[in-house]
Amino acid sequence: MLRWKYSRPLLGLLILITAIGPAIHLGFLAEPGMQQTLAVAFLYGALALTYDLLFGFTGLLSFGHAVFFASGMYLTAIFVNSAHMSLFPAAAIAIFITSLLATAVGAASLRTTGITFAMVTLAFGEAGHIIISRNFGNFTNGENGLALNADRVPSFFLGVANTRYLFWLALSVLAITYFAIWWVTQSSAGKVFQALRDNEVRASVLGLNPFVYKLLAFMIAGTLASIVGCAMLVISGSASPRFASAETTIALLLMVILGGAVTRWGAVIGGILYSLASTRLQDFSKIATQHHIPKVLSGPLSEPAFTLGLIFILIVMFAPGGLSGAYYRLRQSYFAKKSRKAETE
Repeated sequence: MLRWKYSRPLLGLLILITAIGPAIHLGFLAEPGMQQTLAVAFLYGALALTYDLLFGFTGLLSFGHAVFFASGMYLTAIFVNSAHMSLFPAAAIAIFITSLLATAVGAASLRTTGITFAMVTLAFGEAGHIIISRNFGNFTNGENGLALNADRVPSFFLGVANTRYLFWLALSVLAITYFAIWWVTQSSAGKVFQALRDNEVRASVLGLNPFVYKLLAFMIAGTLASIVGCAMLVISGSASPRFASAETTIALLLMVILGGAVTRWGAVIGGILYSLASTRLQDFSKIATQHHIPKVLSGPLSEPAFTLGLIFILIVMFAPGGLSGAYYRLRQSYFAKKSRKAETE
């Protein structure tokens, strides 16, 4: 993989500026509304990265990943509201329980492969969505969602004046998730994940147990997704059934393909851009319906999903490796031209 010697210092500088921006009132980073928007975008970037561990690195097409994200949200809210626990102990227990749930779901789903595996995970995901939306046990408040009891949330996470702390929380979760997945994918187990993705039969012949390693990847991805869910609960203030739906998992798949699988940073960029585009396209759809635009155009443009789908089609057609793939192709072309120019001189 081609690397630029200044890429890491520049990336570090960008992260530093982003982190201290709210504290020094730097441009748009000083606005509470933008801080909230970016906080949500950072968490979707982290969530897309957890899905990339499954889909990109291990080759597992799961349609139930969102249920672990929602599990972190709902279990934390239930423990805070019903068990009267503080936020952080409640989140820790919720993450532990979700890791057990991910292990159980993975152990059942991974008995199958291919499209059957995808359908089994979809069934588990929809079962979780139904349990949440139908309010079984009177814990989830059904379709209305479950609001977090603000009395047990640290005061620095409450109020418009403290939005910067939500921003830093999301940025910290993104950094932790990125480091965790970087460590996993660079480890010997991560190399096995990629070997299973490329050729499971060959890995089996070498004496490796595909089931164990795929289950490990499934459990790690589900656990990290629950951590992101706990942070999303604090930032949004409530848990909603939509976070457990198959549409959320499909959105994660689109985020990974948009940014580019396997590169890690591609999934993060894809998640952030998808979240920001979804937010901004809501405003664009209102403009499309208010101005005098022909109905043949205003109808589709008034639906954010249509515009997102169009963008996705263009990315797949003209940048099949996602944004990260396009970046590396451009760099390869640049260095190839530079090398040829040096040879002619």
